[in-house]
Amino acid sequence: MYQQRQNLLFTLSAVLTGATLLAGVGIYMALKSVETPVAAPNQTVTAPDITEVPVDTLVPPPEHTPVVPIQEQQEPGKNLGGVNWKGKDLRGMKLRNANLGGANLANTDLSGVNLSGAILSGANLENANLSDVNLSNANLGGANLKNANISNANLSSADFRGANLDDANLEGAILKSTHLEGANLNGAIMPKGVDFR
Repeated sequence: MYQQRQNLLFTLSAVLTGATLLAGVGIYMALKSVETPVAAPNQTVTAPDITEVPVDTLVPPPEHTPVVPIQEQQEPGKNLGGVNWKGKDLRGMKLRNANLGGANLANTDLSGVNLSGAILSGANLENANLSDVNLSNANLGGANLKNANISNANLSSADFRGANLDDANLEGAILKSTHLEGANLNGAIMPKGVDFR
């Protein structure tokens, strides 16, 4: 009985070892066939040109298939929500599409910074210098911009709904499609010809 078990274990281990070797050889051969050839010294090897693979362009799209426009890829923004940069000089920062929601940016100098597409909702920008800033498509909903200098800034399609712009200077700012519903504009200096009060 003992001898039978030992023979059975020996046979089983031999079969498993053989199967493992076969699998290993199979994987090796598969990888070898995919491997890019390496050129010997003074010899060039050209890889196959996959750009010449035939493509069937005559197949019409199925009926009633909605056409989805290709959208421009947006670069991912930095997640800086809640940072405390009070009183800092932030000129030259790259903050396009950045998330600065709830950040403390009071008394900061952001003049000339590109903040297009940035999230500044609920941020404190009191007394901040935002002159010549690009805030196009930015979200500043509920932000505190009291006494902020936003002169000559690009505010196209920016969202200032519910923001506090009390005594803010928006002279020369571009307000094309800017959302100012519910914003506090008391004492705000608006661009010439614009009056939301």
